[in-house]
Amino acid sequence: MKLTDRVAIVTGGGSGIGAASALAFAREGARVLVADIDEAGAKTIVEQIERQGGQAAA
Repeated sequence: MKLTDRVAIVTGGGSGIGAASALAFAREGARVLVADIDEAGAKTIVEQIERQGGQAAA
């Protein structure tokens, strides 16, 4: 599925299934907002998304 011009908000996106979901949404073209109680974990996922050419924020 292509998610170009869409925004995905992923709660619990700093690890586990949330992180995998955030990365998958980004691969499909969505801009991703990663929210997690562990801010460092969320920022790590954002960095991974950006390294792969996606757009993300924590």
